[in-house]
Amino acid sequence: MIRRSPYNWIPMVFGCSILMASSGCITTTQTLSANTNRPYDYESSLLHPRAVIVPFDQDSADVYLEVKRSECLYLRESPQSPFVSALVWQLGNASFQWNDTLVSFAPEWDRRSMRLAWVDLFFENESTNQIKIELQDILRKTSATWNVSVSDPQRNRAAFNTDRWPYSGQHAVVGDTVLFQAPAGSLWRHASIPVPESMPAPPFSFVKDRSDTLQPILRSSVLANEQGWASYVVDEGINVILDAVDTRNIVQRTHGTKLPYDQVRDLRLMIQSSRYITARSEFEQMKGSADPKAALDAFWLNCANEKDRGSQLIATYYGRVEEANRFFSGVLPGWRTDRGMVHIVFGIPQKIRKSRDSEWWIYGEEGSINAVTFRFLRKDHPWDNNFYTLGRNIQYRMPWDRMVTNWRNGRISPD
Repeated sequence: MIRRSPYNWIPMVFGCSILMASSGCITTTQTLSANTNRPYDYESSLLHPRAVIVPFDQDSADVYLEVKRSECLYLRESPQSPFVSALVWQLGNASFQWNDTLVSFAPEWDRRSMRLAWVDLFFENESTNQIKIELQDILRKTSATWNVSVSDPQRNRAAFNTDRWPYSGQHAVVGDTVLFQAPAGSLWRHASIPVPESMPAPPFSFVKDRSDTLQPILRSSVLANEQGWASYVVDEGINVILDAVDTRNIVQRTHGTKLPYDQVRDLRLMIQSSRYITARSEFEQMKGSADPKAALDAFWLNCANEKDRGSQLIATYYGRVEEANRFFSGVLPGWRTDRGMVHIVFGIPQKIRKSRDSEWWIYGEEGSINAVTFRFLRKDHPWDNNFYTLGRNIQYRMPWDRMVTNWRNGRISPD
């Protein structure tokens, strides 16, 4: 397929740039896919809607939906008519039309919320907490389908922006104010701890991740106001809201980052994320250079041997970093997870198989002697409900070295 480059503005290396968008949600888990074999290919879908479902009571829930206007097709019946979109949402049993009229002052996202009964969201006799959602763009003749997991209202509280719209990701920028609903006058504790900037070990190395041993430190007390809203300011790293009576009870978890978590806009992050394919000496030289941008340019130019090819390599590499951040971020940014590491170096697998607690990523023709299969195991983690670890094996040494060599010789094609 031909990938639409995300590099449209913010000039960087060789005239390329980095621009990313967010996905996911704090109280729900959202997986969006247009192709079951390429679920981590952001470009495989033209639509990237978002949904958050917040339990209201035992009978109903508040549903927050949003879609980018630029991703929808707007048409008009005549030269005098306004441009209008035609969307259809399907949430479990509920289905409704969503039309929008395009105006010059329209915001980027078309947002709407509603309260629906649980019987409308779940199919009869359904025992799972997964709600299937589909958005159809009738005029463009395309659709997006994904699942949203509904959390226990007694144990998890949704996080809201200051405009009281729920966050669509587990991440917030340091200094943001996060709101959550709670009984008026109730007391809570805000705790946080920075996350070490560790890199995952290569697939053939056996180094244990210890992010599950991190212990947040109490920072402040949080009191809900008369309207039933409480707030706190995000620190860098893990942020949790604890029950003041039982501080072992985590009711909300947010990860604070200095920049929006899925963006690769600054030079420091571009250099950091290049570590998978750089030698230690090259990496240290770029970090300590008086002109780090020139040093990074020189690295990519040396890989490609010519400017246009270097620009293509940059777009592919940091495009994969972008996708890793979108799909795999949790306690660690997506590019620093096991799945992110493999995704960046190897690209989108030819096939992905999933079970309740595992993912198998298959590169090459399944069953052939040259195929490479990575197995990721889902791990219970106190700070991350999307944490997978790679089943490391010394047999990965050769394919890993081969892919790194391909990068360094400029022999990587766009996904």
